[in-house]
Amino acid sequence: MKYFAEITDLTVVRAFFAAWVFAYHVDLHAQFSGYLGPFAGFIRHGYLGVDGFFMLSGLILAAVHPAKELKGANIARFWGKRLARIYPVHLAVMLILLVIVLTGLALGFTPRDPDRFTVGSFVANLLLVQGWGVGDHLAWNYPSWSVSTEWAGYLMFPLLWMFLGTWREIIPGQIMVLCFAVLGMIAYEAGETLNLTYANALWRFFPEFVIGMATLRLVPLNADFMPNKWLTYISLAAILLLTSISSFDILVVFALWVLLSALAMQADAERPPVIPNPKILRFLGQISYSFYMSFGTIELLLAQLFRHQGWDPAANKLVYGTAMTILTLALAIALHRLVETPARRLADRWLAVPEPLAVAGQPL
Repeated sequence: MKYFAEITDLTVVRAFFAAWVFAYHVDLHAQFSGYLGPFAGFIRHGYLGVDGFFMLSGLILAAVHPAKELKGANIARFWGKRLARIYPVHLAVMLILLVIVLTGLALGFTPRDPDRFTVGSFVANLLLVQGWGVGDHLAWNYPSWSVSTEWAGYLMFPLLWMFLGTWREIIPGQIMVLCFAVLGMIAYEAGETLNLTYANALWRFFPEFVIGMATLRLVPLNADFMPNKWLTYISLAAILLLTSISSFDILVVFALWVLLSALAMQADAERPPVIPNPKILRFLGQISYSFYMSFGTIELLLAQLFRHQGWDPAANKLVYGTAMTILTLALAIALHRLVETPARRLADRWLAVPEPLAVAGQPL
Protein backbone atom coordinates (compact mmCIF):
# COMPACT_ATOMS: atom_id res chain seq x y z
CA MET A 1 0.00 0.00 0.00
CA LYS A 2 1.33 3.41 -0.91
CA TYR A 3 1.24 6.02 1.86
CA PHE A 4 -0.61 9.26 1.15
CA ALA A 5 -0.82 12.59 2.92
CA GLU A 6 -4.45 12.82 1.77
CA ILE A 7 -6.82 10.67 -0.27
CA THR A 8 -9.26 13.20 -1.66
CA ASP A 9 -12.08 10.67 -2.15
CA LEU A 10 -11.91 9.82 1.54
CA THR A 11 -11.83 13.50 2.51
CA VAL A 12 -15.04 14.00 0.54
CA VAL A 13 -16.69 10.90 2.03
CA ARG A 14 -16.06 12.35 5.50
CA ALA A 15 -18.43 15.15 4.53
CA PHE A 16 -21.02 12.53 3.58
CA PHE A 17 -20.70 10.75 6.93
CA ALA A 18 -20.95 14.01 8.91
CA ALA A 19 -23.97 15.19 6.91
CA TRP A 20 -25.66 11.80 7.37
CA VAL A 21 -25.27 11.92 11.17
CA PHE A 22 -26.41 15.56 11.19
CA ALA A 23 -29.54 14.81 9.15
CA TYR A 24 -30.40 11.97 11.53
CA HIS A 25 -30.26 14.26 14.55
CA VAL A 26 -32.21 17.04 12.85
CA ASP A 27 -34.87 14.47 11.93
CA LEU A 28 -35.25 13.41 15.57
CA HIS A 29 -36.76 16.86 16.20
CA ALA A 30 -38.09 18.03 12.84
CA GLN A 31 -39.34 14.60 11.69
CA PHE A 32 -38.91 15.42 8.01
CA SER A 33 -37.93 11.91 6.91
CA GLY A 34 -41.58 10.93 6.55
CA TYR A 35 -41.70 13.04 3.38
CA LEU A 36 -39.05 10.83 1.74
CA GLY A 37 -41.38 7.85 1.37
CA PRO A 38 -39.51 4.56 0.97
CA PHE A 39 -36.18 6.32 1.52
CA ALA A 40 -37.06 7.61 4.98
CA GLY A 41 -34.98 4.78 6.42
CA PHE A 42 -31.84 6.30 4.96
CA ILE A 43 -32.19 9.35 7.21
CA ARG A 44 -33.34 7.29 10.19
CA HIS A 45 -30.18 5.18 9.95
CA GLY A 46 -27.94 8.26 9.86
CA TYR A 47 -26.29 7.21 13.10
CA LEU A 48 -24.37 4.67 10.99
CA GLY A 49 -22.30 7.55 9.64
CA VAL A 50 -20.38 7.21 12.91
CA ASP A 51 -19.58 3.59 12.00
CA GLY A 52 -18.22 4.85 8.70
CA PHE A 53 -16.00 7.28 10.62
CA PHE A 54 -14.72 4.47 12.86
CA MET A 55 -13.65 2.29 9.92
CA LEU A 56 -12.27 5.30 8.04
CA SER A 57 -10.21 6.30 11.07
CA GLY A 58 -8.51 2.90 11.25
CA LEU A 59 -7.89 2.88 7.51
CA ILE A 60 -6.42 6.39 7.36
CA LEU A 61 -4.18 5.93 10.40
CA ALA A 62 -2.82 2.71 8.92
CA ALA A 63 -2.31 4.42 5.55
CA VAL A 64 -0.25 7.33 6.90
CA HIS A 65 1.68 5.56 9.68
CA PRO A 66 3.89 2.65 8.57
CA ALA A 67 4.06 0.14 11.44
CA LYS A 68 7.86 0.26 11.51
CA GLU A 69 7.77 3.98 12.39
CA LEU A 70 5.68 3.59 15.56
CA LYS A 71 8.47 2.81 17.97
CA GLY A 72 10.02 4.57 20.94
CA ALA A 73 9.63 8.34 20.96
CA ASN A 74 7.58 8.17 17.75
CA ILE A 75 4.69 6.63 19.71
CA ALA A 76 4.55 9.60 22.08
CA ARG A 77 4.78 11.91 19.05
CA PHE A 78 1.91 10.03 17.41
CA TRP A 79 -0.28 10.35 20.53
CA GLY A 80 0.54 14.04 20.82
CA LYS A 81 -0.45 14.75 17.22
CA ARG A 82 -3.66 12.74 17.50
CA LEU A 83 -4.63 14.53 20.72
CA ALA A 84 -3.90 17.85 19.04
CA ARG A 85 -6.17 16.76 16.19
CA ILE A 86 -9.23 16.17 18.38
CA TYR A 87 -8.83 17.92 21.71
CA PRO A 88 -8.67 21.67 20.91
CA VAL A 89 -12.06 21.66 19.16
CA HIS A 90 -13.51 19.42 21.88
CA LEU A 91 -12.23 21.78 24.59
CA ALA A 92 -13.47 24.87 22.74
CA VAL A 93 -16.98 23.43 22.42
CA MET A 94 -17.00 22.39 26.09
CA LEU A 95 -16.06 25.94 27.11
CA ILE A 96 -18.72 27.42 24.82
CA LEU A 97 -21.31 25.13 26.38
CA LEU A 98 -20.12 26.02 29.88
CA VAL A 99 -20.55 29.73 29.14
CA ILE A 100 -23.99 29.11 27.63
CA VAL A 101 -25.20 27.02 30.58
CA LEU A 102 -23.84 29.38 33.23
CA THR A 103 -25.19 32.44 31.43
CA GLY A 104 -28.58 30.80 31.05
CA LEU A 105 -28.72 29.89 34.74
CA ALA A 106 -27.75 33.46 35.69
CA LEU A 107 -30.62 34.76 33.56
CA GLY A 108 -33.07 32.28 35.01
CA PHE A 109 -33.18 29.81 32.09
CA THR A 110 -33.03 26.13 33.00
CA PRO A 111 -31.51 24.03 30.21
CA ARG A 112 -33.44 21.14 28.78
CA ASP A 113 -32.43 17.96 30.66
CA PRO A 114 -30.41 19.76 33.36
CA ASP A 115 -29.02 16.41 34.59
CA ARG A 116 -26.84 16.41 31.46
CA PHE A 117 -24.77 19.27 32.82
CA THR A 118 -23.23 17.95 36.03
CA VAL A 119 -19.71 18.65 37.28
CA GLY A 120 -18.83 14.96 37.20
CA SER A 121 -19.82 14.53 33.57
CA PHE A 122 -17.97 17.76 32.69
CA VAL A 123 -14.77 16.29 34.15
CA ALA A 124 -15.35 12.99 32.32
CA ASN A 125 -15.71 14.92 29.07
CA LEU A 126 -12.55 16.93 29.74
CA LEU A 127 -10.64 13.68 30.28
CA LEU A 128 -12.19 12.16 27.12
CA VAL A 129 -13.41 9.07 28.97
CA GLN A 130 -17.17 9.67 28.63
CA GLY A 131 -17.39 7.04 25.87
CA TRP A 132 -15.67 4.40 27.97
CA GLY A 133 -18.70 3.69 30.12
CA VAL A 134 -17.99 6.70 32.33
CA GLY A 135 -20.47 9.57 32.63
CA ASP A 136 -24.11 10.04 31.75
CA HIS A 137 -25.93 9.55 28.49
CA LEU A 138 -26.10 12.73 26.39
CA ALA A 139 -23.92 14.65 28.87
CA TRP A 140 -22.68 18.08 27.71
CA ASN A 141 -21.63 17.92 24.05
CA TYR A 142 -23.11 14.48 23.50
CA PRO A 143 -21.66 13.85 19.97
CA SER A 144 -18.22 13.76 21.59
CA TRP A 145 -18.87 10.25 22.97
CA SER A 146 -17.48 8.99 19.65
CA VAL A 147 -14.41 11.22 19.97
CA SER A 148 -13.77 9.61 23.35
CA THR A 149 -13.83 6.17 21.74
CA GLU A 150 -11.53 7.42 18.96
CA TRP A 151 -9.07 8.53 21.64
CA ALA A 152 -9.15 5.00 23.11
CA GLY A 153 -8.39 3.72 19.61
CA TYR A 154 -5.45 6.12 19.22
CA LEU A 155 -3.99 4.91 22.50
CA MET A 156 -4.21 1.30 21.31
CA PHE A 157 -3.26 1.94 17.67
CA PRO A 158 0.53 1.48 17.95
CA LEU A 159 0.10 -1.95 19.53
CA LEU A 160 -2.68 -3.03 17.17
CA TRP A 161 -0.85 -1.82 14.08
CA MET A 162 2.46 -3.41 15.05
CA PHE A 163 0.57 -6.71 15.27
CA LEU A 164 -1.40 -6.30 12.03
CA GLY A 165 1.58 -4.78 10.26
CA THR A 166 3.65 -7.86 11.00
CA TRP A 167 1.39 -10.07 8.87
CA ARG A 168 0.72 -9.72 5.20
CA GLU A 169 -2.69 -10.76 3.92
CA ILE A 170 -4.04 -13.96 5.46
CA ILE A 171 -4.08 -13.03 9.15
CA PRO A 172 -5.48 -9.49 8.65
CA GLY A 173 -8.18 -10.96 6.41
CA GLN A 174 -9.15 -13.51 9.05
CA ILE A 175 -9.15 -10.82 11.74
CA MET A 176 -11.44 -8.66 9.61
CA VAL A 177 -13.90 -11.54 9.13
CA LEU A 178 -13.81 -12.16 12.87
CA CYS A 179 -14.53 -8.48 13.58
CA PHE A 180 -17.55 -8.52 11.27
CA ALA A 181 -18.80 -11.65 13.05
CA VAL A 182 -18.37 -9.93 16.42
CA LEU A 183 -20.23 -6.86 15.13
CA GLY A 184 -23.04 -9.09 13.92
CA MET A 185 -23.38 -10.69 17.35
CA ILE A 186 -23.31 -7.28 19.05
CA ALA A 187 -26.03 -5.99 16.72
CA TYR A 188 -28.13 -9.12 17.27
CA GLU A 189 -27.88 -8.82 21.04
CA ALA A 190 -28.80 -5.12 20.82
CA GLY A 191 -31.93 -5.81 18.76
CA GLU A 192 -30.36 -5.75 15.27
CA THR A 193 -29.00 -2.22 15.77
CA LEU A 194 -25.54 -0.74 16.17
CA ASN A 195 -26.84 2.52 17.59
CA LEU A 196 -24.78 1.98 20.75
CA THR A 197 -23.27 4.87 22.71
CA TYR A 198 -21.60 5.60 26.03
CA ALA A 199 -21.51 2.37 28.10
CA ASN A 200 -21.56 0.21 24.94
CA ALA A 201 -19.55 2.53 22.71
CA LEU A 202 -16.25 0.65 22.79
CA TRP A 203 -17.94 -2.60 21.76
CA ARG A 204 -19.12 -0.81 18.65
CA PHE A 205 -15.90 1.08 18.01
CA PHE A 206 -13.02 -1.38 18.24
CA PRO A 207 -14.22 -4.05 15.75
CA GLU A 208 -14.82 -1.33 13.15
CA PHE A 209 -11.54 0.42 13.90
CA VAL A 210 -9.64 -2.85 13.44
CA ILE A 211 -11.60 -3.58 10.24
CA GLY A 212 -10.34 -0.30 8.84
CA MET A 213 -6.76 -1.12 9.79
CA ALA A 214 -6.94 -4.65 8.37
CA THR A 215 -8.42 -3.31 5.13
CA LEU A 216 -5.23 -1.37 4.53
CA ARG A 217 -3.30 -4.65 4.40
CA LEU A 218 -5.69 -6.08 1.78
CA VAL A 219 -6.16 -3.07 -0.50
CA PRO A 220 -2.96 -3.52 -2.59
CA LEU A 221 -3.93 -7.08 -3.58
CA ASN A 222 -6.81 -6.01 -5.80
CA ALA A 223 -6.34 -2.28 -6.34
CA ASP A 224 -5.04 -2.61 -9.91
CA PHE A 225 -7.70 -5.06 -11.05
CA MET A 226 -10.99 -4.13 -9.35
CA PRO A 227 -13.61 -1.92 -11.04
CA ASN A 228 -13.40 0.57 -8.20
CA LYS A 229 -15.73 3.15 -9.68
CA TRP A 230 -18.45 0.58 -10.13
CA LEU A 231 -17.84 -0.75 -6.63
CA THR A 232 -18.30 2.78 -5.31
CA TYR A 233 -21.60 3.26 -7.13
CA ILE A 234 -22.86 -0.20 -6.15
CA SER A 235 -21.98 0.32 -2.49
CA LEU A 236 -23.73 3.72 -2.42
CA ALA A 237 -26.84 2.16 -3.98
CA ALA A 238 -26.65 -0.71 -1.48
CA ILE A 239 -26.46 1.73 1.46
CA LEU A 240 -29.56 3.55 0.21
CA LEU A 241 -31.42 0.30 -0.46
CA LEU A 242 -30.45 -1.51 2.74
CA THR A 243 -31.35 1.41 5.00
CA SER A 244 -34.74 1.54 3.29
CA ILE A 245 -35.71 -2.15 3.39
CA SER A 246 -33.61 -3.75 6.13
CA SER A 247 -33.30 -3.38 9.88
CA PHE A 248 -29.93 -5.17 9.96
CA ASP A 249 -27.34 -2.47 10.60
CA ILE A 250 -24.47 -4.90 10.07
CA LEU A 251 -25.38 -5.18 6.36
CA VAL A 252 -25.17 -1.40 5.98
CA VAL A 253 -21.82 -1.36 7.77
CA PHE A 254 -20.58 -3.99 5.31
CA ALA A 255 -21.70 -1.78 2.40
CA LEU A 256 -19.89 1.17 4.02
CA TRP A 257 -16.75 -0.98 4.21
CA VAL A 258 -17.05 -1.81 0.49
CA LEU A 259 -17.34 1.92 -0.24
CA LEU A 260 -14.21 2.78 1.75
CA SER A 261 -12.29 -0.15 0.26
CA ALA A 262 -13.18 0.88 -3.29
CA LEU A 263 -12.04 4.46 -2.71
CA ALA A 264 -8.81 3.31 -1.04
CA MET A 265 -8.08 0.93 -3.93
CA GLN A 266 -8.67 3.70 -6.43
CA ALA A 267 -6.03 5.80 -4.66
CA ASP A 268 -3.62 2.88 -4.33
CA ALA A 269 -3.86 2.23 -8.07
CA GLU A 270 -3.06 5.94 -8.62
CA ARG A 271 -6.23 6.49 -10.61
CA PRO A 272 -8.19 9.77 -10.65
CA PRO A 273 -10.61 10.27 -7.74
CA VAL A 274 -13.90 8.41 -8.09
CA ILE A 275 -15.99 11.17 -6.56
CA PRO A 276 -16.12 14.47 -8.47
CA ASN A 277 -14.11 16.75 -6.25
CA PRO A 278 -14.93 20.43 -6.58
CA LYS A 279 -13.45 22.64 -3.91
CA ILE A 280 -16.67 22.87 -1.91
CA LEU A 281 -16.88 19.08 -1.30
CA ARG A 282 -13.26 18.89 -0.25
CA PHE A 283 -13.73 21.87 2.05
CA LEU A 284 -16.79 20.27 3.64
CA GLY A 285 -14.73 17.15 4.23
CA GLN A 286 -11.98 19.19 5.84
CA ILE A 287 -14.38 20.86 8.27
CA SER A 288 -16.36 17.66 8.93
CA TYR A 289 -14.86 17.13 12.39
CA SER A 290 -15.67 20.67 13.51
CA PHE A 291 -19.12 20.31 11.93
CA TYR A 292 -19.78 17.07 13.79
CA MET A 293 -18.70 18.65 17.06
CA SER A 294 -20.85 21.76 16.53
CA PHE A 295 -24.39 20.51 15.98
CA GLY A 296 -25.00 19.50 19.61
CA THR A 297 -24.38 23.06 20.79
CA ILE A 298 -26.63 24.57 18.12
CA GLU A 299 -29.30 22.00 18.90
CA LEU A 300 -29.20 23.02 22.58
CA LEU A 301 -29.63 26.71 21.73
CA LEU A 302 -32.42 26.11 19.23
CA ALA A 303 -34.24 23.76 21.60
CA GLN A 304 -34.14 26.47 24.26
CA LEU A 305 -35.37 29.10 21.80
CA PHE A 306 -38.18 26.95 20.43
CA ARG A 307 -39.26 25.95 23.92
CA HIS A 308 -39.25 29.58 25.05
CA GLN A 309 -41.35 30.61 22.03
CA GLY A 310 -43.69 27.64 22.35
CA TRP A 311 -42.75 26.33 18.91
CA ASP A 312 -42.66 22.67 17.93
CA PRO A 313 -39.72 21.77 15.63
CA ALA A 314 -41.86 19.11 13.95
CA ALA A 315 -44.45 21.77 13.07
CA ASN A 316 -41.74 24.16 11.85
CA LYS A 317 -39.54 21.76 9.92
CA LEU A 318 -38.17 24.22 7.38
CA VAL A 319 -37.31 26.88 9.96
CA TYR A 320 -35.70 24.40 12.33
CA GLY A 321 -33.75 22.53 9.63
CA THR A 322 -32.53 25.73 7.96
CA ALA A 323 -31.46 27.29 11.26
CA MET A 324 -29.66 24.09 12.33
CA THR A 325 -27.78 23.89 9.03
CA ILE A 326 -26.73 27.54 8.77
CA LEU A 327 -25.74 27.96 12.41
CA THR A 328 -23.90 24.62 12.58
CA LEU A 329 -21.95 25.46 9.44
CA ALA A 330 -21.08 28.90 10.79
CA LEU A 331 -19.81 27.50 14.10
CA ALA A 332 -17.95 24.70 12.31
CA ILE A 333 -16.14 27.09 9.98
CA ALA A 334 -15.18 29.30 12.92
CA LEU A 335 -13.87 26.34 14.93
CA HIS A 336 -12.00 24.95 11.95
CA ARG A 337 -10.26 28.22 11.12
CA LEU A 338 -9.70 29.61 14.61
CA VAL A 339 -9.04 26.43 16.60
CA GLU A 340 -8.58 23.22 14.60
CA THR A 341 -6.20 24.41 11.89
CA PRO A 342 -3.91 26.53 14.14
CA ALA A 343 -3.72 23.71 16.71
CA ARG A 344 -2.71 21.18 14.08
CA ARG A 345 -0.02 23.49 12.70
CA LEU A 346 1.40 24.09 16.17
CA ALA A 347 1.40 20.38 16.91
CA ASP A 348 3.16 19.60 13.62
CA ARG A 349 5.80 22.19 14.51
CA TRP A 350 6.31 21.16 18.14
CA LEU A 351 6.17 17.43 17.51
CA ALA A 352 8.20 17.32 14.33
CA VAL A 353 10.83 14.60 14.11
CA PRO A 354 14.19 16.16 15.07
CA GLU A 355 16.68 16.60 12.27
CA PRO A 356 19.66 14.22 12.65
CA LEU A 357 22.87 15.82 13.84
CA ALA A 358 25.60 16.21 11.26
CA VAL A 359 28.47 13.75 11.57
CA ALA A 360 31.94 15.31 11.76
CA GLY A 361 33.38 15.63 8.33
CA GLN A 362 30.01 15.04 6.64
CA PRO A 363 27.99 17.81 4.92
CA LEU A 364 24.58 18.69 6.33
